[in-house]
Amino acid sequence: MNKEKVKIMTNLAIYEKNLGKDDFTVNNFFKSNYISYNNFKTRLGVAIAMCIIFAGDLMRRITKDINNITEIDYVSIGIRYLIILAIVLTIYTILSTFIYKKRYKNAETRIEKYKKLINKLDSYK
Repeated sequence: MNKEKVKIMTNLAIYEKNLGKDDFTVNNFFKSNYISYNNFKTRLGVAIAMCIIFAGDLMRRITKDINNITEIDYVSIGIRYLIILAIVLTIYTILSTFIYKKRYKNAETRIEKYKKLINKLDSYK
């Protein structure tokens, strides 16, 4: 058996064990679908977290002044929460788009190297 062939097979096995599974999963998607799907998960998680924070803040406001519960301006609080939610979702969407584009590009690059190694291995037969 050729020494170079063993090196290539070892590199392929290491890649498949470490990064290959994730890269092949990423590569099963089109780039736009991968980014959209992961952006959706990010936005959903952020929206749930923000709703929990808003609920806690609202409960704090209510319990702080329980006697004046009817005097709280719920509409302005709701509008403020919606504005904050929109800003936070926009920031997280931009960040996650950047991150997932980079992940997809890195996975594509590693898969290309993997394919070149396989082609090189096939040339030894």
